[in-house]
Amino acid sequence: MKIITILFLVSIITFNAFAQLKLPAVISDNMVLQREMDVPIWGWSKPKSKVIVKFMGQTKSTVADIKGCWKIKLDHMDATDKPQKMLIESDGDIITLKNILVGEVWVCSGQSNMERPMKNLENSEKHIAAANDSKIRFLTIDKFNFKPYKCDDCAADWIECSSKSAANRTAVGYYFACELRKKLNVPIGLIEANFGGSCIETWTSEKVLSKWPEVRNELAKRAKYNTEKKYNLLIDKEKDEWLDELKKFDKGFADNWMNSNTSLSGWKKIQLPVTRNSTTLKDFKGAVWFRKKINVPGNWKNKKLVVELGKINEYDIAWLNGKEIGMMQVPYLAWFPRQYKVTGSEYKTGKNILVVCNYNKNGRGGMEGPKKAMRIFPEGESEKAIPLAGKWNYKKGYVGTNLPEPPIPFSMGQHASSTLYNSMISPIIPFGIRGVIWYQGESNQRSPYKYREMFPDMIKNWREEWNQGEFPFYYVQIAPYNYNNSKNSALLREAQLLAMKTANTGMAVTMDIGNPDDIHPKNKKDVGYRLALWALAKDYGFTNIVFSGPIYKKMKVDDNEIILYFNYADGLKTRDGKKPSHFEIAGKDKKFHPAIAEIKNNKIIVSADKVKKPVAVQYGWSDIAEPNLCNGAGLPASSFRTE
Repeated sequence: MKIITILFLVSIITFNAFAQLKLPAVISDNMVLQREMDVPIWGWSKPKSKVIVKFMGQTKSTVADIKGCWKIKLDHMDATDKPQKMLIESDGDIITLKNILVGEVWVCSGQSNMERPMKNLENSEKHIAAANDSKIRFLTIDKFNFKPYKCDDCAADWIECSSKSAANRTAVGYYFACELRKKLNVPIGLIEANFGGSCIETWTSEKVLSKWPEVRNELAKRAKYNTEKKYNLLIDKEKDEWLDELKKFDKGFADNWMNSNTSLSGWKKIQLPVTRNSTTLKDFKGAVWFRKKINVPGNWKNKKLVVELGKINEYDIAWLNGKEIGMMQVPYLAWFPRQYKVTGSEYKTGKNILVVCNYNKNGRGGMEGPKKAMRIFPEGESEKAIPLAGKWNYKKGYVGTNLPEPPIPFSMGQHASSTLYNSMISPIIPFGIRGVIWYQGESNQRSPYKYREMFPDMIKNWREEWNQGEFPFYYVQIAPYNYNNSKNSALLREAQLLAMKTANTGMAVTMDIGNPDDIHPKNKKDVGYRLALWALAKDYGFTNIVFSGPIYKKMKVDDNEIILYFNYADGLKTRDGKKPSHFEIAGKDKKFHPAIAEIKNNKIIVSADKVKKPVAVQYGWSDIAEPNLCNGAGLPASSFRTE
């Protein structure tokens, strides 16, 4: 009976949630719609209600289904940089969207090198100051929404590109858009769905991953949460059970140290930020509770507040006035700064008590700041921030590393299979797009052979789910970097090279603009430019553009030499004017020796005195290789091996 009652209440809540007209975040003010395509517009309203959409002289209507879901498609539209309005009406509710443009829309996805913002470039002030083009628009999807089921919406807003907004936007995406703007002179929409440190598995749907035995086991453990309804039924119950377990271990949970009226007897003073390597907390493993009084100004009343705590190593739970405002239990995200939102009902003007429990199992815990990242302010008004760095009270709780593990949904991060597909890709499908640009692979460097299959599978997966045909998918080959492990990242680059066999794909090579000492090379302008070359040549009809560097095609043995043939090799040369570097040659024993390489008629002739009867060549075949071969357009050759 209890379960039936819960299910009934959930159904009522679900019905009420869709009783009023609602749109997904991707369909909102300032958006860019894809030109020359049937453009889906969708949302939710009262079940069986009529929905009318009006835009640029078109009027489309439909009827919501029994769940309140509806979708229409706008007919093909020409590009326009004149701001337009869209009117959506249903059952007396009206939504008016403003400042809409029509042009080209691209998804910018992957891990940290796609995520890397303009402010991290060399001479970033110069780049950011020049980024004033309101016809470029960004939609940045909220990262921290890890879910074990497909989400139908996300937190995101379309914003115009300006010197104020560009600082925190994808640099690769921005420079890709700049090249398209120069050539096409139409608005460009960039949908940012990226997450640092993410692997290919987390960007792929469960349906596709289920063929991999090791992933099936992970998915099986999450099966009970695989719909929103199941998730909501279980999450509060399991969280309460987990907190009850914590009470058995930690006196702070048992005695409610998070409450405002907790006695400060036994609490000491500490200056934050601080690490566990400090004198006070050196090598301490377990839970430390931190507590601070905050005076909220009267003119902040009823505003949504942002609480920024900086970097907190390992795990934390935060409370304001005894009410939980956020927590991080994901092992892989220990290095992300914490930012928690507080509604007007969760605080009062005047005295408030902020409590943070930070616990660790590896001795790396601590509220590390930096100072400027520890603050509280009304959302959108960071200039009014009150600093949180300084004197806090603290008290040690549980000592040890045997704390109970949190429920699966709380500990899922950017490495959990399908998680980012569920929370960042699913919510924007089927928004009209031209294609995808992708920069990822560093996190799969240790499993290059699996990547050979998983990467093309993911591309096909997205295309099937979007149902917009084999849209272009252009990606960046990972750059040279010293990974300091036994795996050779050239194998991952090879997997990316092989992915070009997948229809309508293209690869931007970065062998010449990486940094063996920095996994995040700062030259993102050339990366965006090289991706744009593929789009301009393959999708926009520019026939006079060289879009790829030399790609190995075949070889021929000629006595004690090997002749190498390439695609895209017109004007074959070296970027530094020296002889081609990083070529190695081997005989039947497969022992590779440094080779002499010469350019002749857009071919490479390779030989070595130690190899009289060669059978194989490899080029740029190491983590840190920065070879010099390029074509007449200056685009670098990919690393390769002839076998």
